[in-house]
Amino acid sequence: MHASDIKRQALNELEEEYEEELLDLEKCTAALNKILKEKETLEKELDPYDTEGCLGIKLSQARDLINEGKSDLKHSKEVNDQIEKNLNELNELRRDLKEKFDKLNCYQTTLQYLKVVQHIENLCSELKQETSKRDDEKCVTLFANLTEISRVLSDCKVTHLKEHLKESILFWHNVLKDKLAKDFLDVLKQMKWPFLSVNFSLVCPIEVNVDRLQLLSEYLLQIEIPRESNLPVDGPSGVLSNFLPPCLPIEMLIQPLRKRFLYHFYGNRKTNRPDRPEWYFTQILTWIRDHQEYVGTWMQTVIEKFGLHHLDVKTEFTRGLVQLAAEKLNSELPSLQFDDFHFSHTINEALGFDKELREVYNYPTSEPGIIVILTQASVLVKWLNMEKKYAMEKMDGILSSNTIEAFDLLMSDVEDLKITTCADAFITLLQTIAERYKCLPQPGHRLQFLELQLELLDDFRVRLMQIVNAEQGDYMETKVPMVANTLYYVEGVLVDWGSMLHYLNLYYYKTQSTGENNKYNTFSSPKLNTLEESATTGLETDSLFVETLALYRRFRRDILSGLSEAVLIEVRKKSREYRREGWTSMKVGKDFRSLSLTPSACPMFEVLAKRLHQLQKKLQNKLFTTVWRNIATQLDTFLFEDLVMDNRFNEGGALQLKFDITRNLLPLFSHYTDIATNYFPQLIESSTLLNLAKGSALLLRETLLALKEASGVEDTRGKMLKETGVNYFTPDMAVKVLNQRTDITVDRLIVD
Repeated sequence: MHASDIKRQALNELEEEYEEELLDLEKCTAALNKILKEKETLEKELDPYDTEGCLGIKLSQARDLINEGKSDLKHSKEVNDQIEKNLNELNELRRDLKEKFDKLNCYQTTLQYLKVVQHIENLCSELKQETSKRDDEKCVTLFANLTEISRVLSDCKVTHLKEHLKESILFWHNVLKDKLAKDFLDVLKQMKWPFLSVNFSLVCPIEVNVDRLQLLSEYLLQIEIPRESNLPVDGPSGVLSNFLPPCLPIEMLIQPLRKRFLYHFYGNRKTNRPDRPEWYFTQILTWIRDHQEYVGTWMQTVIEKFGLHHLDVKTEFTRGLVQLAAEKLNSELPSLQFDDFHFSHTINEALGFDKELREVYNYPTSEPGIIVILTQASVLVKWLNMEKKYAMEKMDGILSSNTIEAFDLLMSDVEDLKITTCADAFITLLQTIAERYKCLPQPGHRLQFLELQLELLDDFRVRLMQIVNAEQGDYMETKVPMVANTLYYVEGVLVDWGSMLHYLNLYYYKTQSTGENNKYNTFSSPKLNTLEESATTGLETDSLFVETLALYRRFRRDILSGLSEAVLIEVRKKSREYRREGWTSMKVGKDFRSLSLTPSACPMFEVLAKRLHQLQKKLQNKLFTTVWRNIATQLDTFLFEDLVMDNRFNEGGALQLKFDITRNLLPLFSHYTDIATNYFPQLIESSTLLNLAKGSALLLRETLLALKEASGVEDTRGKMLKETGVNYFTPDMAVKVLNQRTDITVDRLIVD
């Protein structure tokens, strides 16, 4: 702050404190003395050299604290130096101790290692002694101790020790296995196992042999090398690797059967016939049938005694025998692939074997079977090619140009579905293929056969198209109507298949593998009206067959549309004279009941009735409904445009037209529906307008024309027409029909 500012501030403070006293000299002198005294006191307190002053006391205390801090700092440095010295001595001691402990631990580990080695050697020595003494129980106990050491050492990094232990375990496992197996097989011989005589059901082994067999089974189970261990276990490899070895007792039971199988179905024996795979398949099934129950009775209790509840001895026994068949089939197939007939025969027999195995003997689907051999890449490709080859040959036979019977109707068709012979044979062909491949465990393999089915469906459709295109002459005498029935039956079957679990699963796998879930649009024919929907099976969008169904449906619609058009062409031709009648000059009585059909209409109605009757006999009911509805709808339009709107009518002509429609045309279609009037709205309403009383017709026409031009007036034309009985025609069309009357219009070209 500037000096002048300090001075000014001091003056302001004096004025505020003393005010008028500053004008009194004595008071000013007293105030000055007071201030000077206060100044002296403050200067004394702030004198750093005055030991009694406030500032002097504080400074003295600060000097004492500084000296004390210097002393503490010196002491802490001395302590820190001592700590560092002690730490260095401690680290040296720790290193020394670590070296000694490491050495001690090494000695202890070595000692323990030697103890384990010694324990293994002692167990092996004891095993050697007990083996010579034929003490089986003691032997299996000692062997169990060996395997327990292996379990304890499983997480230890003692490679050489574990290798030595593994060799010891495998050695004594084989020794004990051979010894127990010999005793086991001796007991089996005493029990006359396997039971191969025709009277095997009368066999009843003595109890002492069964007890001995079960005891030996217990010993074999105790020397079993666990599958979860890291020790090697003998078993099949390659394509047969899914066949896990059965437990040792079951393996011993299978051994005599294996010897017999090798004797009969390998080498130069007459029973070893590659062209007769059913011989060894039947033999395996026979052995399963004859021995399965005995195995379950003798062995399951032994298995459960050791807590091996996950093992089912019947399944183990069956799997071991199935493996024999799989090995045999695997050895035969490479040579059979060059012989189509024998290859196909073998595939059929193998599939039949697997089916009987699963369904009759309850062999679980989770267990490997003979199918694993058939799904090898080379075999599967050959199988697919053979399926396609024989399917094509079958289709050639079904649809041969010389086979008229292909489109004959089945005599067993109780539901009158008009099922043709070729349709039934083709569906049976597809079903047979499905039955063969549906047991394949891999979805990818089943999808390959599905693609073959879809290919055959498309080929069948193309063949039917070729047949239709080749037909000539009277369409009613050709195969065309029966082709429509064939297509419709196949459609219905495909829709049913699409909801079956087998095909639903394949649909799921296919959409998952392709990443697609497309919704396909159905095909439609412009020549068929929407009424056709009620006569066809709806397409399921979530189906494997949606594209195939769409193509079949389109083809069938085209055929039905062609049949309808063929009938209409004949009708148009036969109606020429009828449409050229003198409708303006007809003289008929007023009694409607005395009228008869216009003579020139007879050919038209005759051909129409004939063709409808023929179509009803030829086509399946729903297909015929589609056709007659389409004919009726198009006939209504044709007669309206080419007869009503192309002629003028006097009173007699209008009455005659009404008679022809209501007493002849409608009754003709009433054979097929109770509401025939719904399909001829144009003809019926034309007849209504043409037969209105002259005054009513004239008034209606004038009113319709007047309201058309009026503005600001409610349009009641639609209401007026409804009161007249006209619901289909628009007011403008109604006027055009009224203009065809000769009694209310003169100029045919009158402009509405």
